Amino acid sequence: MLESQKLVLWISSGLTGLLIGSFLNVCIFRLPRNCMSIVRPRSRCPKCLRWITWYDNLPVVSWVLLGGKCRGCRAPISPRYALVELLTGAVFGYAGWRALYGVPSPGWHEAVRFGVEAWFMSCLIVCTFIDYDFQILPDEITLSGIALGLVLSAAFPFLHETGLPLQDHAKSLARFFGGHPWLASLAASAFGALLGAGVIYFADLLGKLLFRKEGMGMGDVKYVAMFGAVLGWKGALLGFMVACLAGAIFGIGKLIAVRRMGYVPFGPFLSAGAAVIVFWPTLVVRAIFIYMGWMHSLSAWTLQLFGVRPV
Repeated sequence: MLESQKLVLWISSGLTGLLIGSFLNVCIFRLPRNCMSIVRPRSRCPKCLRWITWYDNLPVVSWVLLGGKCRGCRAPISPRYALVELLTGAVFGYAGWRALYGVPSPGWHEAVRFGVEAWFMSCLIVCTFIDYDFQILPDEITLSGIALGLVLSAAFPFLHETGLPLQDHAKSLARFFGGHPWLASLAASAFGALLGAGVIYFADLLGKLLFRKEGMGMGDVKYVAMFGAVLGWKGALLGFMVACLAGAIFGIGKLIAVRRMGYVPFGPFLSAGAAVIVFWPTLVVRAIFIYMGWMHSLSAWTLQLFGVRPV
């Protein structure tokens, strides 16, 4: 593939992300409200109910040209619409860059990985903003994500080998299933979904026993099950660990800043953890080993301080 062709495809991936981001805004608004289909009717101003024309619905550009206001009634339009579009464009652009420039000679495998990553990240974006606004994770995303994750894993076994991260154990499963890679990949996906859901469900039960209140709901259970169906059990567990770390840092910072915790939805942190595992899995594994090395050195130093020689 020529460099000029790669450049065109990379720019196209980012522009596609901007267009998809506009659709994600529709999903974020309509799914939790159950007010209308995400397909029709077309978008309109919630204040004056004026239908939005195509030239006023261009991603980011229209919001800037209109000064963040409706053309008809001049009611303010939240900048979050443009933010979602920019975020989706950036994510698609980065996924496209990985597919085109992350390997010596990109082929159809990389095209499939790009499609899966783009779809998965779109789900994360929608669920993040819906959970932030309404503290729910829509079944339309999580349950369909579990089903599609299973189907994609069976159809494209290489996703659980060297594509979406940390799933080289699928090769061992292939030997167990008599050399059928699609069956092994499906098993890896199903096990990931079950284990991911089980971890969150157990954490919720533990929270109820210790603190006498619900920590995470069934929406979180289905959400992490979707992670496992796409990323496998290692990806789901590591994503959950990253989410817990991010949530703890945010909670401590909020407690210091405003002197109260309040309710903090966990969905955005789960989304961040899954995104990190999709794009930077080796950094997470490296950080875990560095942390373990620090803990080993600290424990050895502590033992020496008290005159105990480590065995």
